[in-house]
Amino acid sequence: RIARVSGATIVSRTTEITEEDIGTDCGLFEVRKMGDEYFTFMEECKDPKACTILLRGGSKDVLNEVERNLADAMGVARN
Repeated sequence: RIARVSGATIVSRTTEITEEDIGTDCGLFEVRKMGDEYFTFMEECKDPKACTILLRGGSKDVLNEVERNLADAMGVARN
């Protein structure tokens, strides 16, 4: 996903990286801490092709219900 969003090329070895392989299509790359977890944010991308939806809830039951509702809503939007 990171390569797709940033316009980078995936390489097998760090010794093979060239200047053309480095992605420059994102305006902001940031690591933020939410609760006890760290998350990477890539914003202001030229041609965004991927996204992540972060779900948080007070309990696992609430989180599972939100996840089911989101899956239903995405299915409706897709059709």
